[in-house]
Amino acid sequence: MSDDEIFVTAIAVLIGVGGWLWWLANVRAIAPIRAAGRVSMGTVIGVLCLCLAILAVILRTAAASDVREAPQYLFMYMVLGLAWLRVAQWLFPMLGLHPRDDLLERRNKAALPAWAGALIGVTCCYAGGNIGDGPGWWVVIFSAGLASAALALTWLTAGQYTDLVEAVTVGRDPAAGWRLGALLASAGMIYGFAVTGDWVSTAATVSDFLWRAAPAIVLVVASVATERVLRPTAQRPNAPLISGGVVPAIAYLAFAVAAISLSGSPQ
Repeated sequence: MSDDEIFVTAIAVLIGVGGWLWWLANVRAIAPIRAAGRVSMGTVIGVLCLCLAILAVILRTAAASDVREAPQYLFMYMVLGLAWLRVAQWLFPMLGLHPRDDLLERRNKAALPAWAGALIGVTCCYAGGNIGDGPGWWVVIFSAGLASAALALTWLTAGQYTDLVEAVTVGRDPAAGWRLGALLASAGMIYGFAVTGDWVSTAATVSDFLWRAAPAIVLVVASVATERVLRPTAQRPNAPLISGGVVPAIAYLAFAVAAISLSGSPQ
């Protein structure tokens, strides 16, 4: 490993491993105080492990050959992924979701699927940046950053043009939590796929991304239309969990899988 790779790995260990351990210890401290805290903590750890499992599979099977065959690079990109997720979660409050407060302090059950979907979406964005051959770690950062920025824009759009985020954090609507989580996970899948492939140039990466991420526009439009139908009313403050939450969530995820499948393999 070069000096800059060693430096990046050290920073990633500090932010990723250290940052997550600090956060988990911090939220664990309030678990005995909050009745729902114990259950939420188990789920939180489970979601984080799922994200790490997704990343491990991608790195081991689809990353550049020099990464797949070198334990030191597998470790480097794993801890860099942990750091990526930790930094992303630091930014979640700017997008309307406070993981610690909403999940544990306020015992908001609607926030759990929303947070899980957001973290899985970010994982897909970072994982996509690792698929294909490239000249170095900075290519992964650029590609994953491009995908993650698009995911943040999708989240902001949902908050701007619908009441979805507010329905989760203020209305505590579990169905809305499923819809928001599935929207972010599905968009993350599309954006992550859009940055896969061998590195050619910055301009080529951006151009390919804009073309291959186009299905996400359909996803966002569908979400806005769905929220117009399912938005809270005086007669129905919360949508039914199955028909108003799980079913739309499955539809979003199925659309993302179909869009990726029809796009073909990365070049």
